[in-house]
Amino acid sequence: MVFLDRARRAGPYLAWKVRLFAVAAVLGLAGIYLNERWLTGTAIVLLFAGLLLRFLPTGGVDADEEPDGEPDEDVP
Repeated sequence: MVFLDRARRAGPYLAWKVRLFAVAAVLGLAGIYLNERWLTGTAIVLLFAGLLLRFLPTGGVDADEEPDGEPDEDVP
């Protein structure tokens, strides 16, 4: 926690991670309320799918470039 990388971006899959988490949370709560194991199991699978999105390749952007592909003007 002392040496955090402030230049690190959220990544291209952040929207999908949030969507999967929201759907899995609703399914998980519904499965607990209705006492349905398959619904709760589906929620767990969706949570793992969101976790696996972290390990997909992102295409790699250099540290001295902006996300649009043009280099920063203040970098020599």
